[in-house]
Amino acid sequence: MKERILRIGIAAVVLSMALLGCQSLGPTTPGNSIQTEQTGLAPNGDKQHSTIDFSIFFGNRGLVRSWKVEMVTGNSTQKQWNGDALNLPTTLTWDGHSESGAMAPEGTYFAKLTVGYFVASAVTTQSNSFILDVSPPSGKVTFNPGQFDPDKNGSVQPVTISITGSSAVARMDSWSLDILDQDGRAFQSFDGKWPGTDMQWDGKSNSGDWVTPGQPYIAEAILRDEFGNSARISSAIAVSGLPQPAQQAAAPVTFSVTPGSGGFSPTGDNVMDTMKFALSYGPRESVSSWKLEILDSGQHVQKTLSGDGSKLSRTLSWDGKSDAGTLAEEGAYTARLSVDYGSAFKPGTTTSIPFVLDITPPTGSITLSDPLFSPIEASPTITLSVDASSRLAKIDSWRMEIYDPENHLFRSFDSKWPTQRAVWDGKGFKGDFVLSAEDYPVLVKVRDEFGNVGELKSMVPVDILMEKTPTGYRILSSRIFFKAYTADYQDVKPELAAQNMRHLADMAVKLKKFPNYKIKLVGHAVMIHWDNKSLGDLEQRDELLPLSEARAEAVKKALVMKGLEPSTFTTTGVGASDQLVPDSNLADRWRNRRVAFFLDK
Repeated sequence: MKERILRIGIAAVVLSMALLGCQSLGPTTPGNSIQTEQTGLAPNGDKQHSTIDFSIFFGNRGLVRSWKVEMVTGNSTQKQWNGDALNLPTTLTWDGHSESGAMAPEGTYFAKLTVGYFVASAVTTQSNSFILDVSPPSGKVTFNPGQFDPDKNGSVQPVTISITGSSAVARMDSWSLDILDQDGRAFQSFDGKWPGTDMQWDGKSNSGDWVTPGQPYIAEAILRDEFGNSARISSAIAVSGLPQPAQQAAAPVTFSVTPGSGGFSPTGDNVMDTMKFALSYGPRESVSSWKLEILDSGQHVQKTLSGDGSKLSRTLSWDGKSDAGTLAEEGAYTARLSVDYGSAFKPGTTTSIPFVLDITPPTGSITLSDPLFSPIEASPTITLSVDASSRLAKIDSWRMEIYDPENHLFRSFDSKWPTQRAVWDGKGFKGDFVLSAEDYPVLVKVRDEFGNVGELKSMVPVDILMEKTPTGYRILSSRIFFKAYTADYQDVKPELAAQNMRHLADMAVKLKKFPNYKIKLVGHAVMIHWDNKSLGDLEQRDELLPLSEARAEAVKKALVMKGLEPSTFTTTGVGASDQLVPDSNLADRWRNRRVAFFLDK
């Protein structure tokens, strides 16, 4: 009745405009707009750029019938929101995820606002463009010259350190660089803003000490783009040994081989797939030949690389494969460098510090603080604890993903180790609450220090949830699966039928605790013709009202069979009225297929 009065009122306004000689609403008259002051967002970057906000203005608000906002890249809509005249937002926030809950593709976007009117054609406007940036930058560190050559006193000539970097869609912003000694300690540090990426290093540390002859150093840089995405890159620089006096020609020389990190995981996922070694040969001009051997913990040679003095690589990489072409076994390894100096010096051999080859992902379990989550009646939160370990590596980080009953991503948590707990309040990304008596699958991806990822799985079972009302209680939706277009909840997939019976049995137990209350069952259904009023009205009258009433009656019958008195029930069906989400929301409208429970005095 209210909707009819509203339409009559709008028609009267339009008639008055015509009598006054006003023109009908044209495509530019409404003055709608959607704008953002941000240039982009990076959900994987820093918190400042993890979302993007929009301001929305509706012209002629009293004549608005419907609205829709879309996040568009090229000709593709990745995310959309919509509503009617009763819900006209002034702001909107996007976190970069698509309708499926996955991260949307990076690129240039704009927001499109479409407003429908009762008395005019729909009007569309769009925001200024912005960037969705999900990829970290890439780059490299280079040295010129490629190594330090100390003189007889240990002094060296400066080298120029150059950092190059780029991002697929964003501007580069800043960088920091640490020079690490052979023990992994920071020896010297630099930082700067893009594009100033060249610096000179005189070989001294922060405290004024010179580099050590014959020892390699690692330059480790962090590159950041304008939206906070970052990447870590590294490169090695060697320091040659001191020149040898002629009378010491027969003595061994100083040289070294140093692993680039404590371990690697050659699994083919492009994360720490190789082990890089920094090599120092001593006086390079005297080298006749060299050999690098990879040894397992039993000192068996697994891989051999060799060459002559014409090609002395400052770095070499091992992909984890043996000389036979098969992947070496997990465990601790060392690298042994042998150098032959011909007649100038005695041949020498040196061995690196140990490092680890690890391809086994972490294992563990997920523990719930409560076996049944009751965020309304009992504790408002539930704690999910991650217990994980690896035989060879330290745990680095984890990501927890919680899915709704339709297997859509509902909520996620990320943390660095040793934090092991996530506290969940039962709400999803959109602020919607968990459904009563449903199971919410949990997937935790645990990453170790070498990039191996293990998956842990669990389930958060939600209790039957009750909310106090002025006259009694409302039982928050406990989903019953019905056969399409029927009130039959048993002729469905076996696992769904079993879940239906469990929900009804739990509900019967719960309701028996309220013998002095009347039980009202209200059936609901989804409207297929939500976008066509005339067809929707027919669907509501001829199909949805009888169907929703039948569903309420079916639930009543099931509860009576489980011991409840028939006289305590009243049933009704409201069809597609009082929906939890718009029926136009194809991903979430399953929430509207329900039977609501009320307890009244």
